[in-house]
Amino acid sequence: MSTRWQSGASMRTQATGACLPTWRDVAGMKPMPRPPPPVADPPAAVPLPADEPLGMDITGLRVRHRPEGPPALDGVDLRLEPGRRTVLLGASGSGKSTLIAALMRFVPYEAGSIRVGGRELRDCAGADVRRAITGMTQDAHGFHTTIRANLLLARPGATDAELREAARRARLLDWIESLPGRWDTPVGGDGAPLSGGQRQRLLLARALLADPPVLVLDEPTEGLDPDTAAAVLADILDATRGRTTLLVTHEQAGPAAADRTVVLDS
Repeated sequence: MSTRWQSGASMRTQATGACLPTWRDVAGMKPMPRPPPPVADPPAAVPLPADEPLGMDITGLRVRHRPEGPPALDGVDLRLEPGRRTVLLGASGSGKSTLIAALMRFVPYEAGSIRVGGRELRDCAGADVRRAITGMTQDAHGFHTTIRANLLLARPGATDAELREAARRARLLDWIESLPGRWDTPVGGDGAPLSGGQRQRLLLARALLADPPVLVLDEPTEGLDPDTAAAVLADILDATRGRTTLLVTHEQAGPAAADRTVVLDS
């Protein structure tokens, strides 16, 4: 199923090399790019359910980056069905990243509604929103530490079986178990070199391990060659069956396997 809707101004979060996954030394904890300041919480926040796939209804959404500026998004209507995969397809500048920033409460929306699990998003605490709506954003990072430690950032108490399942769904398990150090192999920096596809699959496995009620994957094939991008996209759509998923991409090939495709025009 395909839907098409129109954004406002051609404005989008900048997608430069600094926003792509980069390797950092965990021990040194070097500064990393930070997201924009979250929107202020309401005085009495409404809790969000966190233990089941959630649906989302977006109606008449308008977002401006500056009060005096033109809308970055205007009149956006979108429904995410619980447990279904929606691909948001659009060129650079169409407003896809602005929409994600609004969903995660990094930017306010001046008109319209975003309802998740029946709750209006602006009535919820930002921390609750980002626990319920999260995944693999453009500023996701891999760290110079072991494969296991990289994945456990998503869920520190995860069992070995849960780690294996997340890696299997991301098509990474066979590669991990072929390494001499297996799960304790350092990656990044002076550790095991990762191809672009392996790096993206590692970040995908971490997002799957987090298992949020709404999984958001923002341009997960950014920077990959066409063949690798197509393979990673196919693996993502396979791995997210049964999850409420918003997959944001500019890739034209592959989204047909999703439950629904929405086209955002600039």
